[in-house]
Amino acid sequence: MLHGPPISVSCQCGTRRDLKYGEAWECGCGRRWDTTQIPREQYARIRGIQLRFRALPIGLGLAVACAAAFFVATGNAFSLFILMPCALIGWMTLIRPAHRRRYRAAIADLPEWTLRADRSPRDGCP
Repeated sequence: MLHGPPISVSCQCGTRRDLKYGEAWECGCGRRWDTTQIPREQYARIRGIQLRFRALPIGLGLAVACAAAFFVATGNAFSLFILMPCALIGWMTLIRPAHRRRYRAAIADLPEWTLRADRSPRDGCP
């Protein structure tokens, strides 16, 4: 089963829920929503993009943590007072904005789906 970004399902009655891929949900009005209506290949593509763009922040965080551990191990803890602000300023002003632009461009052409309810609503529901 794929564990990518959540799928937001909004029922006609106004209820909204976030589901995982492959999960089914029955709304209080009786409609049943199944996320397997989404093609597996398309969802896998979204998951791949998500994982690819998570790698940079995690990698940079690990690099800064390793540098901090090195400075502490060598007895040069004062360098942390230079390393941490520089790393944070570099991330927030240079890397993060460019990373977000690239991410938005990568997800701009991804498909959107309109799921159909598997079951009709109960009597008296919209």
